[in-house]
Amino acid sequence: MKTIKCPWCGFMGEPGEFLYIQEATLYYTGKGVDREERERPLMVVCPRCREGFYLESPYSKLLEKQGTMEKFINM
Repeated sequence: MKTIKCPWCGFMGEPGEFLYIQEATLYYTGKGVDREERERPLMVVCPRCREGFYLESPYSKLLEKQGTMEKFINM
């Protein structure tokens, strides 16, 4: 079975032992509430030290989109 290792304290455990947080940012406009366009990955929280960390970069999808936009602009 796959194990996850905490980068802060070194704890290793199964995925079910960790807590997961999905962040979302909402913007209030005069007409209602809008979601943030950026997608955020799940934050994993260690059961031992209670520190949070990402399994993937929170900026990877943003950089991917920028890379594709740069390619499109430079055509």
